[in-house]
Amino acid sequence: MDTIQPLRLLPTLPMLYENLKQAGLACEMAVLEETQHYREVRLYHPRQKLQKDILYLLRPTEAEFPFDDYAYVSSAPHPGRANHLVCPGYPDEEILDQLLEVFSQFRQWEEAIDLLLYRGASLQELCELGARLLENPVCIHDDWFVMTAMTADFADIMEPEFLMSSAKGFVPRAVVEDFRYDSDYLETYAHHDARIWWAQDGQYHSLYVNLWDGPVYKGRLLVAPKNREFRQQDFLLAEVLTQRAVMLLRRRQLGEETVYPDMDSIVFGLLLSRQQDPADLTRLLHVLKWDRQDSFLCLRLKPQQLGQSTVAEHLLHTELFRCFPGSYILLGKQEQCVVLNLTKAELPVGLVRHKLAPICRDYCLYVGISSPVSGVRELPAAYHQAGVALEQAFRLSSDRWAMHFSDCALQHLVDSLPSPLSPAHLVSPELTSLMAYDREKGTPYFETLREFLLQERDIPRTAEALIIHRTTLLYRLKKLQTLIAIDLNDPWQRLQLMLSLWILEHTGQK
Repeated sequence: MDTIQPLRLLPTLPMLYENLKQAGLACEMAVLEETQHYREVRLYHPRQKLQKDILYLLRPTEAEFPFDDYAYVSSAPHPGRANHLVCPGYPDEEILDQLLEVFSQFRQWEEAIDLLLYRGASLQELCELGARLLENPVCIHDDWFVMTAMTADFADIMEPEFLMSSAKGFVPRAVVEDFRYDSDYLETYAHHDARIWWAQDGQYHSLYVNLWDGPVYKGRLLVAPKNREFRQQDFLLAEVLTQRAVMLLRRRQLGEETVYPDMDSIVFGLLLSRQQDPADLTRLLHVLKWDRQDSFLCLRLKPQQLGQSTVAEHLLHTELFRCFPGSYILLGKQEQCVVLNLTKAELPVGLVRHKLAPICRDYCLYVGISSPVSGVRELPAAYHQAGVALEQAFRLSSDRWAMHFSDCALQHLVDSLPSPLSPAHLVSPELTSLMAYDREKGTPYFETLREFLLQERDIPRTAEALIIHRTTLLYRLKKLQTLIAIDLNDPWQRLQLMLSLWILEHTGQK
């Protein structure tokens, strides 16, 4: 797992300007580089070593400072091209005091946020601290719009039909589907910085930051402008809070207990047979409108050429939602898992591969498809089956991009046998002796027996497949009875022969 470099809560010049104006100082700003953050403010002294991330307070008579290269603040205007603030008529001591107070406040905010992180606080505690710092309601929802944390006043501003009552609250499925197919809303998933999102009617807006754990979208932090409009520093504050939320989620994934796991954690736990809180499972089924005894199918998809994650993974995520509505789709590291409710989708199993074909082609994927299972408690078996089929698709590396578990179940069974014997030792000795006889005499009895078994002992079909006369086939079968001591009317002996044929063909011994 990649290490997250903590984002620092350091102000930019527009944030400092905004704070000075709020403190009552009349000032002017010139900004050429808006993304530059500053660690502190210092009184400038000649001959000191200058740094790009320091804001220097200049005396009114200062003339030697490199005004074009380093950021500065002064009470008198200077013709510099670097970022700078001018507070005309104010004593230097007052300007310095105000700026020191702003930097001190930012440091205190960062320390308070990191204190929660270091002691392993909950997302709820992070939201409550964020609400105090931002002076507005805050919530965090996961990638299924389930509120994993929310301040009390956030619920007050939401429409009752928008935020439903449950253990934590969730956005109703109908609203979620509207979001998924709204092109303006879909664009919001591409951002990694804080943005403003406006509802379609233009009435409601919020500040949002996506929770990204590497390439994986985990959800979103939202701030609603209930008490005041947003300031410049709110965007940076929200980004720092969001990054710390991802770090807390990582800790939870490493095994720390949590009262309110997100939807992905619940589904992953279900697929991996982990102990589930009954209330969490009930909430999952309620949100998805699934029944415990529904029929399910698992699909596991990976790119044929594994490499760095790209935005294509998120486009594929959306495409899968459109192709399999009502399913649950987990976006992991270079793999996506679709839990398809066959009962609700009313989708015949035979059509799944057909619907996947263009997606596999367009995104160059291999996909493993499980057998249908009955009930949510059987989902771990389906998840494992899909994984086995996906591994087989990669192993073959053929043009068969979608692999059903039923197509490779026998291979998996043989591979899983805890036997000290090699596959060659499991082959029927009668078949081995028949192959040796054919090699010595130049006869076709092995191929005749093979085709006879494959055609389920149907005489006309076997003769047609071998391109021989029916009489010739009957003669060969009669001769076979003298060469091998096997009763072909016994189904269990036929099964041993079929398994032996399969082993011979799949181990290259034939």
